[in-house]
Amino acid sequence: MKKRKNLYFFTALVVTGVMFFFLGSGLNPGRGKAEEGTPVQTIVIKDEGGFADAISLVANELIPTVVYINVTGSVTQNAPSFNPFGDDPFFRYFFGPQQQQREVPVNALGSGVIIGKEGYIITNNHVVQNADTIEVTLSDGRKREAKLIGRDPNTDLAVVKIEPLPGMKYAEFGDSDSCRVGQWVIAIGAPRGLDWTVTAGIISAKNRKTGILGPTGYEDFIQTDAAINPGNSGGPLINLQGKVIGINSLIVSASQGSEGLGFAIPANMARAISESLITRGKVIRGYMGVQIQDVTPEMAKSLKLGLDFKGVIIADLVENGPAAKAGLEQGDVILTYDKKKVEDVSQLRNLVAQTVPGKQVEVTVLREKKRLEFQLKIGDLEVISKQNAEQPGSKILGLTVSKVTPDVARKNGLRRATGVVITGVESGSAADRVGLAKGDIIFRVGNKTVNDPAAFNRLVTEAAEEGEVMLLVRDARSGRVGYIVLPLGR
Repeated sequence: MKKRKNLYFFTALVVTGVMFFFLGSGLNPGRGKAEEGTPVQTIVIKDEGGFADAISLVANELIPTVVYINVTGSVTQNAPSFNPFGDDPFFRYFFGPQQQQREVPVNALGSGVIIGKEGYIITNNHVVQNADTIEVTLSDGRKREAKLIGRDPNTDLAVVKIEPLPGMKYAEFGDSDSCRVGQWVIAIGAPRGLDWTVTAGIISAKNRKTGILGPTGYEDFIQTDAAINPGNSGGPLINLQGKVIGINSLIVSASQGSEGLGFAIPANMARAISESLITRGKVIRGYMGVQIQDVTPEMAKSLKLGLDFKGVIIADLVENGPAAKAGLEQGDVILTYDKKKVEDVSQLRNLVAQTVPGKQVEVTVLREKKRLEFQLKIGDLEVISKQNAEQPGSKILGLTVSKVTPDVARKNGLRRATGVVITGVESGSAADRVGLAKGDIIFRVGNKTVNDPAAFNRLVTEAAEEGEVMLLVRDARSGRVGYIVLPLGR
């Protein structure tokens, strides 16, 4: 009996030892190695009758704020001629002005959203840019003629106005900066003329730049996969709180139909532009007086900023401009503007443009590994543009130019930033007669290179004494580079 008890005790001891051995070493996955990955926790959102009806509730509440816009007008076009090279400015010069201009009627359809009890409606510039008459139809069928208050081609925004109507509803802007990728959104508009169509999707991306507005455009699009088609232009992009977070503007599509690539102007930009158009009839933009470019990975490595660094570097400054007066220097890396982190050229351009001229802002830069802060008084872009336009050379040719920035050079496929880019052409001017257009880049006046507006105006003024000016130009439409002579004095 005693021997049997000893055997039981010995067996229990062995079994216990084996268990502790396995538990202490072999069966513990965390012992002696890094913690293994685990699957994400499944998130289940219970719908208690809210989300299932949210899109319907928001859409029906906002539909009365959306209007259908019918525009009639005319545009000036060149009549067909035997010129085999069409309207190419270089060949037009050699063949002569053989094309006849004619007025062609146009009819445009689009959408808009009422943004105030006074009857103000925001829409796209491209919807109303050629308008002689603008007819607005409300969701209840009432029609009214609208007055154009102002438009801004550089953001593709415009404001029109109707007289307030009984029972008229209007929408409110939300904060587009706080919207998130993956957030549900609703689009309301008149795609293909099918008025008050509601589509839904998500925000696919933010801060998109397409280049469609050209070198002087301001882009910061919200991308959405909510179906957007021609006719949705000017209609609202709405969150599930019923706030307008964007104004639908364009699509990217080979078929000219919805491919899930719709783009909306963010509400914060739309609010600022619409307020300026309503109160002033035009857009007032800030001016910093710098030529900037994105910090590339190669630059970041050279400057020892880190592989993932994002920012902009000052390539040049305008003499006596706001930045130069504040003490900023060529080569400074701009880190923050008005306490906002700066990550790329487009973002900084938008921030500066939205700053009221005369405002004092704080700019933080990195110079020789030291963070420096400067107080900068923002200038008025319109004043600078007028000064450039009033230069003798610009008046002679009937165009305005600005310096080619590294960003403009990159978008045009140039190896380096050189020349001046045309920012505007006066109708009927010498430049207009030979086919020069906004976006064309001028590299030389005569046999001398130009890299800034001041040099351009001086050289044109000198060349004009001979009765004509020869320019080396890159045509923005075809990419062709060649010399063109502008006869003057006729």
